[in-house]
Amino acid sequence: MSSSLYDPDTAAILVQPWSEAFRSQRDVGLRIPINYNTDPAVSLQAACFAHNQYASEAFAKCFSNLLAIGFKRFYVDVYWDSGRELWSLCPAQIPPAAQQEQEQQTSPTVLTVLPNAPSVITSSASSSGSSADALSSVPAGPIPVLKVRQDESSRGSEASQTQTSSPTAPTGVSVSSSSATPSALPAPGYFESMIQVGRFNCSSQMSLSYIADILDDYFSDTDTTVEASLLSLILDIHAAASYSDPDAPAPMASNLPPSGGLLKDVVRGNLSEEVFTPDKLQSDRNNLEGSWYDVPRDQMPAIGYYDVQRNDTNQPITVDGWPTEAYIEFQRYLRILVGLGNIDPQMSNYDYTEDLGTIFRQGQLQVYHNTSIASSGTLTSGCMFDPSQNGITPETNSSWAVTNAPALSLSPNIDPQVPIASISNITSCGMGPILNTTLGSATADQNFQPYLAFTYSTLWTWAPGQPLNTSSTRHEYMNKCVAIALTGPNPNRWVTVDCTMRMRFVCQSDDEPYKWTLSPESATYFLGDEACPSGYTFTVPHTSLEQAHLISSISSMQSMDGSPIDRVYINFNSIDVPDCWTTGINATCPYQPRQDVNKTRLVVVPTVAAVIIFVLAVATFFVKCASNRTENMRGRRRRNVSGWVYEGVPS
Repeated sequence: MSSSLYDPDTAAILVQPWSEAFRSQRDVGLRIPINYNTDPAVSLQAACFAHNQYASEAFAKCFSNLLAIGFKRFYVDVYWDSGRELWSLCPAQIPPAAQQEQEQQTSPTVLTVLPNAPSVITSSASSSGSSADALSSVPAGPIPVLKVRQDESSRGSEASQTQTSSPTAPTGVSVSSSSATPSALPAPGYFESMIQVGRFNCSSQMSLSYIADILDDYFSDTDTTVEASLLSLILDIHAAASYSDPDAPAPMASNLPPSGGLLKDVVRGNLSEEVFTPDKLQSDRNNLEGSWYDVPRDQMPAIGYYDVQRNDTNQPITVDGWPTEAYIEFQRYLRILVGLGNIDPQMSNYDYTEDLGTIFRQGQLQVYHNTSIASSGTLTSGCMFDPSQNGITPETNSSWAVTNAPALSLSPNIDPQVPIASISNITSCGMGPILNTTLGSATADQNFQPYLAFTYSTLWTWAPGQPLNTSSTRHEYMNKCVAIALTGPNPNRWVTVDCTMRMRFVCQSDDEPYKWTLSPESATYFLGDEACPSGYTFTVPHTSLEQAHLISSISSMQSMDGSPIDRVYINFNSIDVPDCWTTGINATCPYQPRQDVNKTRLVVVPTVAAVIIFVLAVATFFVKCASNRTENMRGRRRRNVSGWVYEGVPS
């Protein structure tokens, strides 16, 4: 068993071509502000806790699978448990005595909380579950009775789907008021004891800190430029229901979080080196030349996505801009943003002021849009795409745009290579789809396949099965370049092509991100830099909305010319290194060394040069020894530099 809390199913880890598809889609958007990403989002209540089972081992598997298959935004229902003074994931309070008893169990059991009991009784059950012997009791008070139960019966019937009750709330699934009780057994396949409080089965480990622990292991496991991605965590804040009446609405929270137990303290606990905070955002906005502009030329932010002004000292600043993913990940070495979502009235007395230097305010990381979706999956209202607009307007501003995905009835054995139409169309309309239904009658630890189909459907770039493997081709340029296929089984998606084919080129305006045209003439890929008209550049769509505008422009040109266009080149290739997709005709792969390097030339060194190198090495050795002796006398002061050793920075 893995010692890491991040431990997805082996089959959930993306492999070619899907791993390349997701990575290359990330790479083409690295220079776009992060608020224009259309990342797949999921409610953990729907995907992991749909059946009122809050088991730590099952949740770690569920959350790990969701991370592995490509979800980037997570909605988390967090409950303030005033008795234990912690931010819990269990909707009801867990009595401290129950937590202590659970921690002492040596076999999977369920401790049942009985409200308003005079004492706490701890019991053990035989393997047959026939008899229980009282082991001890503690004095009374408001502490409930705990009874140990073991049952070999199967889990109860489960609803195939659960959906949020509010069509306008981009949060998770609201807890059902059904009288159905949870299974009396721990989750099958997991060695874990549980505490039954009303209709909830909870592990005392289930807390916001536990999520942070899993994320910390995930970041450690994916800390290279090949695998790194940016996540968002949206916290919906609640008060935990009283264990004396767990099925009733939670009371007004008393005993509010103390200093050291605030939301910011939990986030900083394990994630302090990975969180991009509001304080960092404001500092960057006030000093663009020392932050977002202080990067290599190929990582400079794209033009047209936010306003730039000049301050009193004539330095560029912005009041509404956001950094790019390239800057956050590869310059600041950060991986996650945390924001506030819905806040229950019961938590209105909690002062969030101190959290706001670490956690973004409500609405800063999401702008919810109402949409109407036909049974065919087409958006009939709410789409952010407007073909008449070449730039970003108030009506087409898709900054942090999200919307609820419709209720999806998916087979447990769904083929993930067949896109879900509604999810693909939401993404193409410039919004991130939020999954707040349980798919295939199972949580993601039980069956991740339907959830995988959801994330695959948010790929707005490659056609299913693309990109094709280019490492085995005999032809030097076969499948090394990329075109948008305007016809065929997957129209308006990317496919690999032979770079020597003659096609027209896509050309983007140098000033307006949504203004596109085509080159007048066709040519091989290698002539693309000279093909576009003045004021335009041969490039690649960087967002789903950019691609939507490009497709619309091509459609208009076809209508005017009367000549069909089958495929057009985009500026994306793997010529330098097979299966490493980069932007630019002469671009080099940032992830791997070239395959055509003459290794013999790297090894053979002329004798004279070898002698010189040897002499210099000896001299350097003695100098460093003397230096180290001096440093030891002064005392050691070693600086620990946080961050990652990256394999390269995508171009």
